[in-house]
Amino acid sequence: MFHHGVRSHTDLSAAIYLYRPGDGGLDRVAILLANHMARRGMAVELWMAHLDGVSAHLIDPHVPVRRVAALGGNRRMSMIGQFPALAAMVRRHRPDILYSAGNQSNMLVALACVGTATRSVARISNPILRPGMGDLASWTRLKRFRAINRISDLTIVMGEYDRALLSRSGAVRLLPRPTVTPVMDRVRRQRPPRDADAPVQMLMVGRLVEQKDHATALEALARLSHLDWRLTIAGDGPLRAALAAQADALGIADRVDFAGYVRDPERLAGLMGQADLLLQPSRWEGLCATLIEALACGAHVVATDSTPNIRPVLAAAGQHPPVPVGDAAALARAIERTLARPAAPALLDAAVREHGAGRALDAYLDAFAALVRRPVPALSPSPALPSSPTSSLA
Repeated sequence: MFHHGVRSHTDLSAAIYLYRPGDGGLDRVAILLANHMARRGMAVELWMAHLDGVSAHLIDPHVPVRRVAALGGNRRMSMIGQFPALAAMVRRHRPDILYSAGNQSNMLVALACVGTATRSVARISNPILRPGMGDLASWTRLKRFRAINRISDLTIVMGEYDRALLSRSGAVRLLPRPTVTPVMDRVRRQRPPRDADAPVQMLMVGRLVEQKDHATALEALARLSHLDWRLTIAGDGPLRAALAAQADALGIADRVDFAGYVRDPERLAGLMGQADLLLQPSRWEGLCATLIEALACGAHVVATDSTPNIRPVLAAAGQHPPVPVGDAAALARAIERTLARPAAPALLDAAVREHGAGRALDAYLDAFAALVRRPVPALSPSPALPSSPTSSLA
């Protein structure tokens, strides 16, 4: 049970809703936030539908975890079925803040707080409008995001473009992404000078799914057979066999290493510290943690225009402008130009400094505290629910 009466950060109580501790950026941010609050002596809990997952080991043992009762089926239907349990948990435990880890849970979290003094915080984890979307799909998606923003007490966005899209439909805060860790800072400081005679080390990090579009990157690299390069792909997913077959068909299989999912953050930072260039060929992204992490570790980046949110970061870091999504020829040209004219290392560090994990997480806490200090609106009846929660401490 949480305490009440917020006067400072340490008086703040929060529950962080995360469907499952998976391998995505939104999962890591939610866990980082919970850990940070616990280390600051704040009352925080993780509320999850599934307690197992590849990033579960990152959860600080001092963070209590509660299970939200969930039905079977796919994630979207499971979340709909969690509404009664989550709303009952809000009423029983009464946190000051209920934070949603990302897009899919924003509506669930907002509705669970209706009729209570708990403030709901949504987070835009992927872009509101995606590259290549048709007019009708864009209009429908924007209307849905604005509707969720209206019933949320606060929506956190990761870029000016998304903030502008939501600015007239509710409270919106543009906050840095808590990404750059002390480990990454150390990797950058210890990075040796590049050996001009060694192969160019390239890296891709992310789930092997269509969104990440590894296939376009492989096609681009096949166009650069005159260069001496090696590629490490850190990540796993349903497209692994297809991508391996593509690399073989393109004649580059001997240059590509499928490293699988990298569980250890220090090892992943080490891979970035060894890389000359990170390739980010995604079809869409929110802000893209991997891009920020690579720059923080001293690696240059070539990326597709998967979201307007990355353009200021790339420009500040002196990187090649983002190239069109799915354009292998443009990606190949950008790789070659970046290798020929790399930016000064100091630019890379300065471009991502605001995304230092401690500084960014404190910005989240400032936003939470300001939200809770606002007068509580008149409470309206909730569409919920059972009088007792169907949850238990893990």
